[in-house]
Amino acid sequence: MKKFLLVLAFMFTAPVLAEELDYGFTVPEWKDFAPSAYVDVEEPKGLGKLNEIASYWYKRKTEFEAGLEECKVLETNDERFNCYDRLKVHQYKENSDYNARMEAQQRAGSNIREMNSMQDNMLPINNYINSFTRFQPNEIR
Repeated sequence: MKKFLLVLAFMFTAPVLAEELDYGFTVPEWKDFAPSAYVDVEEPKGLGKLNEIASYWYKRKTEFEAGLEECKVLETNDERFNCYDRLKVHQYKENSDYNARMEAQQRAGSNIREMNSMQDNMLPINNYINSFTRFQPNEIR
């Protein structure tokens, strides 16, 4: 009787486990690709730099979920596995493109700070002060 209950319990839990693992391969999750601050991103409202970033990640999340639904519809496991792989590769490419854009923006911002550094701004004043102190008005030549 115990064996029968054990087999019966396994029969009801096996389909649930199969859906989670999807026949031996794991289904990609959004948290694997998004920064932790934007895992549960919702559609942003209003304007501003933070909302631009949030809207970018919200758009990516909706595209990811749509791609995930397209993969789940496929009938054979091989097609589904290939679809999940393409989805992962696409998300990793999007992340690398995003990181490259952010690094380029940071480099562009740092160049502006270098051009307007304090030494560059103070250089003409230092030259003026040095030339002024060199020739005192009461100095006999």
